[in-house]
Amino acid sequence: MVSNDFQTNELTAILKSCRRLSNILEIDKLYSVFAEVLTDKFSIHELAILIYHKTEKKLSLVFSMGLGDINVEILETDTGLWKSIYNGEPFDVSNDSGKLLFPKDVKQFKLEGLNSQLWVPLGVGDELIGLVTIGHRENNLPFDASDRYFLQQLSAHAVVCMNTCRQYEKRRKEKEDLDKTIQNLSLLYSIGKAMNYISDLKNLLQYILSKAIEVTFAEKGSLMLYDMETDQLNIRVLAGMEDTAFQEQVNNNEIACRSFKPGEGIAGRVYMTAKPIVVNNIKEDDIFIDSEKSFVKSIACIPMVVFNDVIGVINVTNKRHGKAFTDEDVEMLKAVADQAAVAINKAQLWDMAVTDSLTGLFVRRYFLVKLQEELHRAERYKNILSVVMADLDRFKNINDTYGHDAGDRALKAIGKFLQQNIRDVDVVSRYGGEEFVIMIPEAANDAALILGERLRKQMSELKIKDLPPITISLGIATFPNDGSDIEDLIKKADAAMYAAKRAGRNRVVKYTPDIHLVRENHPETIQN
Repeated sequence: MVSNDFQTNELTAILKSCRRLSNILEIDKLYSVFAEVLTDKFSIHELAILIYHKTEKKLSLVFSMGLGDINVEILETDTGLWKSIYNGEPFDVSNDSGKLLFPKDVKQFKLEGLNSQLWVPLGVGDELIGLVTIGHRENNLPFDASDRYFLQQLSAHAVVCMNTCRQYEKRRKEKEDLDKTIQNLSLLYSIGKAMNYISDLKNLLQYILSKAIEVTFAEKGSLMLYDMETDQLNIRVLAGMEDTAFQEQVNNNEIACRSFKPGEGIAGRVYMTAKPIVVNNIKEDDIFIDSEKSFVKSIACIPMVVFNDVIGVINVTNKRHGKAFTDEDVEMLKAVADQAAVAINKAQLWDMAVTDSLTGLFVRRYFLVKLQEELHRAERYKNILSVVMADLDRFKNINDTYGHDAGDRALKAIGKFLQQNIRDVDVVSRYGGEEFVIMIPEAANDAALILGERLRKQMSELKIKDLPPITISLGIATFPNDGSDIEDLIKKADAAMYAAKRAGRNRVVKYTPDIHLVRENHPETIQN
C-alpha cells in the first residue's frame, strides 16, 4: 500500500515539473527541459521525442539525448506497435529478459538505435501528438505503476505546452510576416515615389539598381537595357563592384561591357522568356557565362516589362552571408522591376525628346530652358554664369573629303568628348550643325576661359579613327556683365566665337564691347 506521504511527494514532483514546462514558449527549449525532467526523475541516459505528422501518417524524430546521430521515422501501420501507441498509455517495448515485443516494426523502421525500454504516447483525447521513447534505467530497474502515472501526468501537460509553443510560434511568424509585408510595401512606395522625381536616365538606373541590391541583401548587381538597333542587351550601370574605377567608367558610358544577344546567358534567357531566373550555385548551371571572371556565386535575374515588351533586365548577384536568393526576394525584385520599367520607359521617352540622337547632347530647345532656369537662379542669388559658344573649324572639309558618315562619326565622338570634359553642373548642347553651346554656372569669364582653353587644346589632340585632327573656336559671354538675358548672352558669346574665327581659328575669345561693334559693322558670314 502506497503511503499518503509518497503520494504527496509524487504529486508535488509532478506539479513542480509542470511549472517548469509552463514557462517555456520555444518548442526546442521545451523538448530539452522535458527531457531534463525525465532524466533527473528516472536516472536515464537515452531518450527521444518524435512528433506525429497527420498528413503523412508518420512519427519523426525531433529531439534525442544520448543516442548519437540518428534519424528515425516510423510510418503508421496496422500492427500491435501502433495499437499500443494509440492506446495512449506508457508501454514496454521489451520484456524483463530484454526480448523485443515488436521485432517486425523494430526491423522495418530500424528502431534499434533508440535503445529504449518504455514508450510514452503524447496525445490529447483521441488525437496523437507524438511519442517519447525512454531508455533503460540505471541498474535496469523496471518502471512501476507510480512511474507510469508520473509519466502520463507529465506527458499530458507537456502536450498542452507543446501546443502553446506551436501557437505562439505561429502567431510570432504571422506577426513577422505582417511586419515584413508592411515594411516591403513602405519600401516599394518610397521607391516608386522617388522614381517619379528622377528624370535623368543614368541617375534613375543607378537608383533602381541600388534599391534592387538593397531589398535582396545582395553584394552587387547590374542593370541591362535592350538596344533595338543592335539587337543586344547592354549593361548600362553597375553597382557594388570592387573595382570602383571600372564601375564608374561603365556608368559614365566611357567603356562598354560585354553585350548579350536575346537568349544568350541567363540575362538573355530572361529577356526572351520575360520570366525571372534564380541560380543559387552558378557552378552547377551551364547557361551562366564568365562565372570565373565576374566572381558571381549566385544570381537573381528579373525582366523589366512595360506594355508587354521587355525593355531590359535587373541582375543582383551574391546574396550576403552566403545565403540563397528566395521566392520572397524574387517577389520584391519583380515589384521593383515593374515600377522601374514604367519609370525607365518614361525617362527614355523624355531622353529622346531632349537629347540629340547623334551626339547624345541636349537639344537646343531644352538647353535654352535650362539656361533660363539658371539665369533666374543666378539673378536671385547674385551669382555669375558664363555661356560658351563653340564651332568646329572647317568641318565642311571633313564632310566633303571623307563623306557625311565620317562627319557623323566625328560629331558623335566630339559630343562624347565634350560631355566627359565638363563638370556635372555644366550643361552642353548641340546648338545646330557643328555648333555647340555650354552653360557654366557660377563661373566668371576667366574661369570659363580656363575651361575653354582646356577643351580647345584637348580637342586638337583628340584622335578620331581615319580622320585628321579637328580644332574648335570658342567664344565666351558672362552674366551679368555681358548680358542680362538669354538672347543677349548667346548673341555676345556667338560674336566672340566669330571673333575667334577671324583671329585664325582654334582659339578662345572672351566677349568685349568692341567685338559687338565689329559684328554690327561687319555682318558678313565667315566660313567655319
